[in-house]
Amino acid sequence: MKKIPIRPARSCLAMTGIMLLIVVIAIALGVGFSTVFSGRAMAKLITESCIDCHVVHKWQDQAEREKAATRAKARLLGVYTSALEEDCEGCHADANSHTLATAGLNMVPIVKNAREPEIPLAGGNFYYSSGQSHFEKAGGSCTSCHKDIKHHAGSSGYRFLGKDIKGIGDPLYEYGEGHNIYQSGDQYCIACHANFCGSENQRSEAGWVRHPTNSPLPLSGEYAGYEAYRKDVPVSYPDPNKPERSTAHVMCMSCHRPHGTPYPYLLRWNYSAMVAGGEDDNETGCFACHTTKDTEK
Repeated sequence: MKKIPIRPARSCLAMTGIMLLIVVIAIALGVGFSTVFSGRAMAKLITESCIDCHVVHKWQDQAEREKAATRAKARLLGVYTSALEEDCEGCHADANSHTLATAGLNMVPIVKNAREPEIPLAGGNFYYSSGQSHFEKAGGSCTSCHKDIKHHAGSSGYRFLGKDIKGIGDPLYEYGEGHNIYQSGDQYCIACHANFCGSENQRSEAGWVRHPTNSPLPLSGEYAGYEAYRKDVPVSYPDPNKPERSTAHVMCMSCHRPHGTPYPYLLRWNYSAMVAGGEDDNETGCFACHTTKDTEK
């Protein structure tokens, strides 16, 4: 694995008065920030002071409260964002191609690069136009999908995606050898893409009209070739604590990356290059599950 670039932590703001500094540090120590490297990857930040991220007492300013309310209404941002030093991109965007960095003692996923990402993380990258389009259509705010982001919370849920989405997150966000374990997030995608989900939208009397989601991946026939979990074509499990092949389901993320990919429609691979019966011995993309479709009839 490539060496992860070291990115220095954000410097603290200068405080006015030694007593205020002592109070802030005491509060931070009392909070007891814990590690981001928990088995569930709760994204809980390790920091020595609240002022690493927050502007102390900024919320008491009437102008700041009004500005935050306006931003929340226009862009669906949380009302407390103006009390932060930077928005999401302050930590999760970078001018280079690195997709994982350190900030102090924290491991930070980079989801928006100015250069083509060196290693795609699980959700993809907003560097690609497909991701930028998805971002804009979703409302132009990270919080359109990632709800109630609180990096200091004791329980943040799975990637801040809401209480209905569950899973076990890889602490390195699939940068290395590890991988996420999903409990289908299709019900989350349905909020905007309802016409793609459900049996009535996937199959008609004439046959399949859309690829099924939240559907069991059979153990027999052409699907038997999918023997173990693959990061490039992931599956979900009803119980993420028991990720057994017999319970594997196809989900939206099996074929798409919501943050963007080099291919149209947020697809994980070049769909137009998937030619059935081509005998290319191609085990990627569609043929990861449809393992016999690449054999000439």
